Amino acid sequence: MAEQSRTGRKASGNGKVKIAAMGDLHVQEDAQTSYRDLFGEVSREADVLVLTGDLTNLGKPKEAELLAEDLRACSIPVVAVLGNHDYESGCVDQIAATLRQAGVYLLDGQATEVMEVGFVGVKGFVGGFGPRMLGSFGEPAIKAMVAESVNEAMRLENAMRQVRAKRTLVVLH
Repeated sequence: MAEQSRTGRKASGNGKVKIAAMGDLHVQEDAQTSYRDLFGEVSREADVLVLTGDLTNLGKPKEAELLAEDLRACSIPVVAVLGNHDYESGCVDQIAATLRQAGVYLLDGQATEVMEVGFVGVKGFVGGFGPRMLGSFGEPAIKAMVAESVNEAMRLENAMRQVRAKRTLVVLH
């Protein structure tokens, strides 16, 4: 029998979990584009929806409210990270609160388990990982950028250590 996750949904008897992923929604205040129908369709085809950042266009609370309203059509768990656009207006705490109130598992250096899959995520920040990570050399602006990149990579690594599921999905913008 499949083990139940904290969302109350179970993985299918064969252990497969269908994950739909999309990013760069760039929801705008004027709401010319609605994702409601798409989220409804995704709910019929997938088990989990992953949103990979730039959910809002300018990081405005109203944009997050519009997205949260559209997400009401989504009947499956939603896991997300923010992207650089979501930070633009300095309202990231309001955006995060709105999305969490809408039931989104918003990851920012944390781990969560949905349908026996561990999800970990951060917004990500330039740089890369391991031997491809930027070097901290030169002017202060470069050093600050590299420090932020290393911080994001460390937060992701720490989140990965929290996962106890047999399968893990890393979510970045």
